[in-house]
Formats: sequence, C-alpha cells, structure tokens
Amino acid sequence: MRHFSVGVLAGVIALLSASQSFADSVEVKGPHICCPACVSAVEKLMSKVDGVSDVTADAKTKTVTFTAKNAAATKAGIDALIKGGFSGKATSDGKEVKIELPAVEKGEKVAAVVVKDVHVCCGQCQNAVKAAFKGAKVTFEGKGPQKTVTITGDDLYRGSVLETLRSKGFNGTPEK
Repeated sequence: MRHFSVGVLAGVIALLSASQSFADSVEVKGPHICCPACVSAVEKLMSKVDGVSDVTADAKTKTVTFTAKNAAATKAGIDALIKGGFSGKATSDGKEVKIELPAVEKGEKVAAVVVKDVHVCCGQCQNAVKAAFKGAKVTFEGKGPQKTVTITGDDLYRGSVLETLRSKGFNGTPEK
C-alpha cells in the first residue's frame, strides 16, 4: 500500500509540474505606455482576462509582460490590449505571435478621420498622437483612458491614419 501511495503522489506531482510548464511568458513590445496612468490602464485591462497573471507594464521600455496559462489566454491577453487602445508586437516564450488586427482599406482621400477607443489617458499620450500627425489638426473627445481621436488635414486616408497610430503604439477603430 505504501508503494501505491508514493506512486500516486509522484504522479500528482508530475501532473502539477507539467500543468505549470504549459504557462506562456508573453511580451508585447511597443505599446504607448508613458506614465503611471498608462501602466494602471494596462493592469486594469489585463486583470479582467481569465488565465493571465503576473502582469507588468513598463513605461521605460514600452513593454507589457504577462504569464498566460495557455494559448487561449495568450490570445485573450493580447486582444485585451488591442481593444484597450494599445498596439505592439508580441512574443510568447520568445516566439512571434501574430496579432490579428482588422484591416482597414486605404480608401478614398478624406478631410477627417475619426478613430474611436484610442488609449489617450494623459497629455503625453495626446502629444504623441499629435506628433504622429504633424500638419494636421488633432482633437480628443471622451472621458477615461480611451478617447475618440479626430485627425483633420490634407491627404488623409483611414487606413494610413490607423497604420500610423499603430506604429506609435496606439490602436482604435476608425469610423466609416
């Protein structure tokens, strides 16, 4: 009986160890994180994601790291950042993770592009968005860390505006 108990205990320990090894170490580089409010917004977004733990947002390195219990949690964590108005490049255990972003066609030239749900929580965020669109008028509407951003200027295309925002670590949904 004693050999059976030791064998069962060893099996349980092996299962627990194996389940822990399935956790992914996820890193998202490049999201616009410039201040404690940005860090707080990331932590709040990620705290709602099932299977995600050990979240760290670093304003100096513009990096978000977290542990995901499986591939579904990895995807859910990255999706939460994207829906939260952030963008970047992701890896899971050092391997690139393809981030699925809705494509936006370049379309016709327009005088203004409105993008909803962009993470713009502070003056530094606003300045970064404005700097990305030199020569254009940029306005912000809304309360909380996600705002509606309107870019008004010459030679604007919805797809190009969104690509520019994403290249600066922001994301959002352009209005049609």
